[in-house]
Amino acid sequence: MSTIETAAPATENRRTTGILLLVTGVLGLLASAMLTIDKIKLLEDPNFVPGCSLDPTISCGSVMQSWQGSVFGFPNPLIGIASFSVVIVAGVLALGGVDLPRWFWTGLAIGAAAGIALVIFLIYSSLFVIHALCLWCMLVWTIMPIVLATAVAAALGPKATQPVKQGLAALVLLWYIVVLALIGVQFWDYWSSKF
Repeated sequence: MSTIETAAPATENRRTTGILLLVTGVLGLLASAMLTIDKIKLLEDPNFVPGCSLDPTISCGSVMQSWQGSVFGFPNPLIGIASFSVVIVAGVLALGGVDLPRWFWTGLAIGAAAGIALVIFLIYSSLFVIHALCLWCMLVWTIMPIVLATAVAAALGPKATQPVKQGLAALVLLWYIVVLALIGVQFWDYWSSKF
């Protein structure tokens, strides 16, 4: 196999990685920024109602005002602003053809795994403790498994064969199925009473 033939899949993988990270990073940064803005407004005016608080179950304000909304003593969205900025930079560099070292991708994968752990805690808290959903938070719940799977595939490099990538995609799909099922079970009575 010639150098040109081996470079083409690597370039295509880098482009796909870049697009996935750039899109998820921008969406995550948007969600984090909106949550931060609403948190500041809520601190300024305790009567402020965030635009994403639609009813008792879709209530960003309830989630933001809980202690789980500031797990480390400061608003969780600040973690998102920092983290998703890194994801965006990684996406831009990958799209620009920069061959980032394996340690960078490994670090991004470890960071994304830590983010998933925090998201799992926040999903549990939202569903079973706070009993409310935050639309911006759910956007983060949606993109985090994609960030993790993309970072893991990039960290594996050539070891990320097609079956490995398919396995990662299957895990992302499983994440969506489980989270949607949990939301459906937890809020079924409330939503079904509306119809």
